[in-house]
Amino acid sequence: MKMLNNIKLRNKLLICYGSLMIFAVSMVGLLTYQKIQSYIYNQSSKSYSQTLDQVVMNIDYKMNTHQELLSPYITNHKFIAALNTIYYSPADYTYQYFDNLRSIFELERRYPSIKNIIIYKKNDTMPDIGTYPDKPSISDAEHTIIDIAYAEQSAWYQKHFANLDETDLAGLIALSNASIWTVNDNRSLISIIKPIMYNNDKLVGIVEMQLRLKDIFQDGMFSEHSPEELFYMVNDDGEIRFQSNTELPPIAAPSGNPMLNNESSGSWLAESDRSKKLVLYQTNRHSGWKYVLEVPMDSLMLSAQSIRNFTVAILIGSILISILLTLAISRVLSRRISLLAKHMDRQEDLTLEIGPSVDGRDEIGMLMRNYNRMIKRIRELIEELRTSQQLQKESEIKSLQAQINPHFLYNTLATINWMAADNETKKIMDMVNNLATFYRLSLNSGKEYLRINEEVRHVQTYVEIQKIRLEDMINVTFDIEDKILAFHTLKLILQPFVENAILHGAEHKDGTTNIVIKGYLSHEEQCVIFEIIDDGIGMNMPTHNQYVNHGGYGIHNVNEKIKLQHGHQYGVRLFSEPGVGTRVVIRIPVLE
Repeated sequence: MKMLNNIKLRNKLLICYGSLMIFAVSMVGLLTYQKIQSYIYNQSSKSYSQTLDQVVMNIDYKMNTHQELLSPYITNHKFIAALNTIYYSPADYTYQYFDNLRSIFELERRYPSIKNIIIYKKNDTMPDIGTYPDKPSISDAEHTIIDIAYAEQSAWYQKHFANLDETDLAGLIALSNASIWTVNDNRSLISIIKPIMYNNDKLVGIVEMQLRLKDIFQDGMFSEHSPEELFYMVNDDGEIRFQSNTELPPIAAPSGNPMLNNESSGSWLAESDRSKKLVLYQTNRHSGWKYVLEVPMDSLMLSAQSIRNFTVAILIGSILISILLTLAISRVLSRRISLLAKHMDRQEDLTLEIGPSVDGRDEIGMLMRNYNRMIKRIRELIEELRTSQQLQKESEIKSLQAQINPHFLYNTLATINWMAADNETKKIMDMVNNLATFYRLSLNSGKEYLRINEEVRHVQTYVEIQKIRLEDMINVTFDIEDKILAFHTLKLILQPFVENAILHGAEHKDGTTNIVIKGYLSHEEQCVIFEIIDDGIGMNMPTHNQYVNHGGYGIHNVNEKIKLQHGHQYGVRLFSEPGVGTRVVIRIPVLE
């Protein structure tokens, strides 16, 4: 058994399948030719059906991929608006063209299979761009924006757009989602047609992406087992628009053929004066195109000619011996692999346990050893990732903290500079003393947290600094519950909001602005809540959301600092109404 474990897996497979093949080939007999023929026919039919599936999948993938390239443009409101705008001067249109329209034509340069992109416009105030011949399918203009009248004579326009009812919203949505594909008359180009809708209820234009047919339907997609094999594409009008071999006439006539018209996919045997063929077809459910593959029966049954003389008795003996040999060898080969598979199934809960040790120096033994090394390495990487994330989080918190103090210092020094210009020495002395106290509390011996009573004292010092400058313009009241004063909090979370209430509320309002600072314990939410309420000028609701999340230098940093440290369930919320005032709610966890 150990010797067998030391043999390489490839050699084991050779021994196993070699033994099976020798017994199977040597003992096969008396099997009727009809059964072999039926078996080979079924297998070959399945193989060619899979070939057709792959061909159809490749074609549809290429078409859908190119069709998706148009989506970012025909759904872009700026692009659509540029086609719908009434232009009064060439300068206005030039701006829209370079800013919004020209980008779609970059697809011609980025994707070699795209020959042309044509925009048919309904806007008479837009000038045509690019020279355009009589037939749209052979346009040579690099950037083509032309009047929709050029498309009105085409078959695809008459079929899909000529009788378009723009009041039928469901019809417009169905048209926008439809896959409109067409092949030009000389079968050199295949086009993707997409409507351009304004507000989903108005057709403002049509975009046509012309692709080189050889890039979509060829490039090694077709089987070359027999020169008599034929692949062709039939459009939804029953016309053959592509044929892999133009010298071979199709044996299944597309128009009026009930086999092609009744089902979305299938196969049947067709006969002609020259040959008998298996016909397989599939229908694209988006475009309605049918893809047909015709395979000669001679190609299907070629391998059946050498299996005539095998007997049933020998075949039965071959099967019995093969089954016994397969069971014996597979049991030996699968035992250790089964152990590994069972252990890997137990790893779904990410316990990352080391697997069992397995004897042998073959591939299975190597696999188990490598698996165990991988588990160990994953453990190490997870631990490294945890450490890295923790360091990153601490770095971000320190960065946000460092941005708040310079913000306040800038504003305070600007105030001192203003008072110095007015020679107010006494106020400057008081402000400098308060500023020193303010920064003593801000530094907090380098600690990130301080007690709430110290944070409140920090804000009181800031208010005294502002009162020196604003005098009777502000009236600040503190309403802090005594039971939360001993709790801890991140430092510098109140001062930016009080500063904001003074700068944007009191300084832009006539008379005295009242500011109330509350702090209390919320038993229901198990957190500490601060509120800064002012009766200043207020602001509009859309403005304050953007202000908290993206603006307000110090305020935004406070919100980000709280969320980074304690999670997204904590942070800052702001409520405001013009002429009434502003209320800021800060939610932090209870830290005793």
